[in-house]
Amino acid sequence: MKRSLKILAGAALALAGVAAPASTPRNWDDLAGATADGMPVLGNQAAPVRLIEFISYTCPHCATYATESDQPLSTGLVRQGQVAVEMRPYFRNGIDVVATLLALCGPDEKFFANHQAILSAQESWLRAPLNPNAQQRWANPVFGERLKAVAEDLGLYRIMLNRGYTPVELDQCLADETLAKSHEVATQYAYEKLGVQGTPSFMINGQLQTVHSWPELEQALNAAVAARKTPVEKR
Repeated sequence: MKRSLKILAGAALALAGVAAPASTPRNWDDLAGATADGMPVLGNQAAPVRLIEFISYTCPHCATYATESDQPLSTGLVRQGQVAVEMRPYFRNGIDVVATLLALCGPDEKFFANHQAILSAQESWLRAPLNPNAQQRWANPVFGERLKAVAEDLGLYRIMLNRGYTPVELDQCLADETLAKSHEVATQYAYEKLGVQGTPSFMINGQLQTVHSWPELEQALNAAVAARKTPVEKR
C-alpha cells in the first residue's frame, strides 16, 4: 500500500511539471440570451460589433435573408465573438404577431431555432387559409383563441408541435397579449424614431444601414469588424 502511495505521489509531481493544454476557444454562436428589454441576442453580448435585425415573418425578403445569412453569419463572425446579433420582430400585420409569439415561446436558447424554422417554412404557411371558417375563427374576441386559430389554420401551430412544444405551452405563449403589445410598441418606435421603413432592415452599432440583403450586409459587417480592429493613429 505504501509503495502504491509513493508511485501516485511521484506521478503527481511529474504531472505538476507538465503544462496544461490550452483551453479551446469558445464558440459564441452557442450562446443565446436576451437584452434588458427582452430582445433575443445570439453571440457575445460584449462583441465589438452589434447587428440589429428588424424582421417581419410575413416578409418574403426576410425569409430569403434568413436562409442566406444563417450559416455564414453564425459560424463566422458570431462564432468568433466579433458580432452579436440582436433580433427585433417588426409587425406589419396580425400574422406577424402570431409568428412572433410562437418564435419567442420558451427559454431564450430556443428562439433562434424557432425563428429559423418559421422563416424557412414560410412558403408552406404564408397563404390563404384552407379552413372555410377561418374568417369567423380569426374574428374571435378572445386574444389567445384568435391567435391560436390563425396559427392552426396557417400551419404555424404544427411547425411548433414538430419542434417538441406541447399544445399547453403554445396556447400559453399565444395568449401573452402583454408581450405582443410590447413588440407592437417596439415596432412603432423603430418606425418613428429609428427610421425603419421596411424589412429586412439592419443597424450596425446603432447606425441604420441602407442595405437590405445578405451579400451587402456581409460587406458592411466585415468593414465594421475591420474598423474595430484597426488601432487609432496618435496625432
